[in-house]
Amino acid sequence: MPETLHGLTVLVTRPAHQASGFQHLLTEAGAQALLFPVVEVCQPDDLRVASAQFADLSCYDTALFISANAVAFGLKLLDALQQQHLQAMTLGAIGKKTASALQQRGFTVQWVPATGFTSEDFLALPQTQALAGRRILIFRGSEGRELLADTLRERGASVDQVAVYQRICPKVDASHLKQHHEQRQLDIIAVTSSEGILNLLVMLDNPDWIKTVPLLLGSQRMLETARQAGFSGTLVMADNPSDEAMFQALTHWVQERQ
Repeated sequence: MPETLHGLTVLVTRPAHQASGFQHLLTEAGAQALLFPVVEVCQPDDLRVASAQFADLSCYDTALFISANAVAFGLKLLDALQQQHLQAMTLGAIGKKTASALQQRGFTVQWVPATGFTSEDFLALPQTQALAGRRILIFRGSEGRELLADTLRERGASVDQVAVYQRICPKVDASHLKQHHEQRQLDIIAVTSSEGILNLLVMLDNPDWIKTVPLLLGSQRMLETARQAGFSGTLVMADNPSDEAMFQALTHWVQERQ
């Protein structure tokens, strides 16, 4: 791969276990990737509620996974019999990345949008329009929008949700980031969630200087969050927060500056 990003320093804020793909794309293109996770993904503090719901897993006919994290953490909590029940259910994934995570673990995904990665994209599927009699369990994080569950209920389904992971703000020393900025070694910050934008400010104690650094963002919602949070610098928009889309948008931005 030609070094199209030679000399560029990019702050990569993905959770540590999800950063390697984007880091590889950057380094292959000649950029320096600074890893600084602004979200930590881990099991919920209390698993008793999830365990109780999984004991009744055979009562559901449909399981929906909100993210690849929901797949990874959710399947860890299922015993062999419960995984057999899951195999027999209709499975849905909010986006192709989540569907791929299920497929890699041997599960067949029946409901997944051809494009897009949001609840709105999933709710546009023909299979989700008339759901009378469906009993659905949504695998998700401890926090998140209620749009998916609420809409499925409006369409006739009985819906429960189970929190199989939580996202927290890491507690780390972030002083080195200001040093990179002062030494002009911080060209752009890649962020893949609105939560990550807000966590970044918390971790740095909300300084003014960070709000002038260009941001590489993966959705319109993130752009709105950044502006509301006071970011006044350049905002570079990717089509979605996947590694490939973020890299493509970054490359285009660099080419425009040359």
